[in-house]
Amino acid sequence: MGTYISQSDVENVFGEDNVLVWSDLDASDSVDATRIATGIATAEEDVENRFRDGDYAIPFSSALSTIKDWCAKLAGLWLYECRPKRDSDTDDEYYAKMREQVDVDIDAYTSGQRRLNLTRADSGSPRAPVVV
Repeated sequence: MGTYISQSDVENVFGEDNVLVWSDLDASDSVDATRIATGIATAEEDVENRFRDGDYAIPFSSALSTIKDWCAKLAGLWLYECRPKRDSDTDDEYYAKMREQVDVDIDAYTSGQRRLNLTRADSGSPRAPVVV
C-alpha cells in the first residue's frame, strides 16, 4: 500500500476495530481503503520531509522498524484526527501524547543525537562551516 507500511502495520498499533471506525466516515461498517491509503501516504511523506536535506538518502534505503513504527503511528493518528469528533471521545489526550512522543523521537534522529542504520545522503555540499 505504502512505501514503508501497509494497513496491517497501522492495525497492529491501533487495532483493527479502531482503524475500521476511524476510516469509515459514512458509517457503512466497512474499511475505507482509500482513506487509509491517504493516511499512510501522508504519514510517510511527513517522515520523509522531516529528514529531507539531512543525513539520510530519501527515499529511505530500507524500512527499519523505527521508521515503520513512526509511519504507522502517524497514519493512525491522521485517521483519528481527520474524522468527525464525538462527544464521547476520551482518547484525545492519549493520542496527543503519542504524537508528541513520535515528534520527540524523530527530532532525536534529525538533530544527530541518534543515528539510523540507513544509506547516508551525499549532497556534495560540506556539512561544516567552510573557511575561505
